[in-house]
Amino acid sequence: MPKIYLGEAFRLVMQTLPIVWVRLGSYLVLGLGLGVYAGVCFGLGWLFAKLWAPLGFIIFLAAFGGAFWIVNLAGRYWFHLLRAAHTAVLTEFITTGKGPATGQLEYGKQQVLSRFSDTTVLFGVGLLVDGIVKFVVRTFTRIASILPLPGVDSLGKFLERVATMSTTYVDEAILSRAYAQREQNVWAVAKDGVVLYAQAWKPILANAVVLALLSYAEFVIFLIILGLPALAIGAALPSLGPALGIGVVIGAWMLKLALADAISLAATLLAFHRSTAGMTPNAEWVAKLDGASDKFRELGRKAAAYVAPQAAPAAAGATGAGAMEPVALPGAVGEEPLGTA
Repeated sequence: MPKIYLGEAFRLVMQTLPIVWVRLGSYLVLGLGLGVYAGVCFGLGWLFAKLWAPLGFIIFLAAFGGAFWIVNLAGRYWFHLLRAAHTAVLTEFITTGKGPATGQLEYGKQQVLSRFSDTTVLFGVGLLVDGIVKFVVRTFTRIASILPLPGVDSLGKFLERVATMSTTYVDEAILSRAYAQREQNVWAVAKDGVVLYAQAWKPILANAVVLALLSYAEFVIFLIILGLPALAIGAALPSLGPALGIGVVIGAWMLKLALADAISLAATLLAFHRSTAGMTPNAEWVAKLDGASDKFRELGRKAAAYVAPQAAPAAAGATGAGAMEPVALPGAVGEEPLGTA
């Protein structure tokens, strides 16, 4: 079985509790907002169903899709920056063995904005990297070769879908090299990081696939934790049943995003940095990706066109842990070409 780093990831998340509390608070606010939204939509659906039953069902489906749209919209702005700041702090702990004890969120935001200038650049680089990583997974990898499970061949298509979905944090891991190497040209960092991912895909993707599968189990666990007291309350007050059901689903979803996904992020960062430590981008893989992916070529063009700011700060992140230098990581694995078992 692939190494998942769950224990070490949990310890890392505990070291970044100040940011975890912010994540919890942010998702609590989002969850309350979704609860109000769900209540309004449920009421409208009930009213329109009195006029024509199918209309109520249509409103329910539209409201369900709208909830995902709200979460996605929030994720593109505040939560995207929050996750990037968390990534910067986690990367500091992973690559140096120490990090800021206080002011972690501010330190993380400083590290992000000193490299990406604004969230538009961060989002743009992330989109390109995410597209290339998914392309690598679909084009070059054989999923059955990384999970030695009985009957895995018959689950090939399902695992490929899971593998593609599991790359959620791989783009964060690739971009985290900018924090580890104190690099300002994030386009060049992204390009080299994608190549390194292609060279060492097995342990990174295997880790991501298992974490994606575990995330479903974590969601079910949160449903059970919140659902048991809700069932007891619902038995005493049946009129609250629908509201409690909606609240349990939203609460479990928010807890997964705030807590379980933080551990998945830390585990993915560990897998990437440990698997690529000491490696350099292979020219053969650069040529292969350059010939196969438009997005990779775009990354190359943006990396070549990058112009460093005229008045860059003397030392980015000079406070707290900002002056730390990256160190070599133990446990690196050798290069392994894609597409080989």
